[in-house]
Amino acid sequence: MHSLTVSQTKEFVRHVAGRHRHPVMLWGSFGVGKSELMAQLARENADDMLVDIRLSQYDSVDLRGFPDVDATTGLTVWHAPSTLPVVGNAAFEQVEGNIWLFFDEANAATPAVSAVAYQITNDRRCGEHILLPNVIIVLAGNRESDKGVVNRQPLPLSNRLTHVEVVVSVDDFCKYHAAKGDLPPIAIAFYQFRKELLHTYDPAKPAKCVSTPRTATKAWTYWMDDDMPSAIKMAAMAGAIGEGPAMEAMAFADTWASLKDYMPRIYKDPDNVELPSKSELGLRYAVTMALSGDMSVKTVNVIHRFLTRLDPEFVIMAWQFATARDPKLFSTPEFIQVGKRYKAVFV
Repeated sequence: MHSLTVSQTKEFVRHVAGRHRHPVMLWGSFGVGKSELMAQLARENADDMLVDIRLSQYDSVDLRGFPDVDATTGLTVWHAPSTLPVVGNAAFEQVEGNIWLFFDEANAATPAVSAVAYQITNDRRCGEHILLPNVIIVLAGNRESDKGVVNRQPLPLSNRLTHVEVVVSVDDFCKYHAAKGDLPPIAIAFYQFRKELLHTYDPAKPAKCVSTPRTATKAWTYWMDDDMPSAIKMAAMAGAIGEGPAMEAMAFADTWASLKDYMPRIYKDPDNVELPSKSELGLRYAVTMALSGDMSVKTVNVIHRFLTRLDPEFVIMAWQFATARDPKLFSTPEFIQVGKRYKAVFV
């Protein structure tokens, strides 16, 4: 089984499940973004729909439906659940795009539920109820090593799936949130500076509070809350990502605050303002991402002149996240210059 980043897994699902219509199974630690990547896929096409079913919360009747006696024939008939995209369910028959049927927490289901999911996955039907032809099936679950509530997946079901493991990529995480604009540049800078703090879960050293992409996103929403007292903010961040990462994040915030006086000097004289020393690595990451967040068609010339004085890794970093956020920057003369110089990166 291969390990892929979230962005690579999206392509995997798009090709294997979407084009070939083969059901796939996404394995990965909690909080790495399995559910979010499925939501992203469904949002990419306005005509698509995501049906998110958490199998650990279901009984078999929730999928199979319930029996009743037909008043005319006297025979038993099964009423399909409204949540399943089967033929005859008007709520789903109107969907023009793909219907992404996502069985999350698949290996935490009871044996009875797994048996029903097994038939749906294998035969694209549940009893007499047949899935619509535009349904794409994707399953996901945590690994047994993650100490979660999981059951061993039945081999007959496992053998009908195409498997992949989803792993954390700091660059994936940063580019996604830079483009989305839901996290401040300081968060992107922090995880570029301290990559190992994005995912701190260690099965050998279990802790109640660990950093994952999910909890990291939550922690930085606390940091952005100006109405939250500093002591409560620190407690909230520590409660999301753990004491150590939260303390380092707050320390990095002090470095970020020092940019208040430095940034105006960059804009005033980008060619001659003193550079942060190489021993001030945190400050170099901070100023790079602050400028990346400020970069626009109007400011690109001044920012680019300063960035070219830094090491290539900072130049590339600033441009990668700036263009992810604002594609208009691709057409600027400054990017054309950078693209030619670092063409192995910007292809």
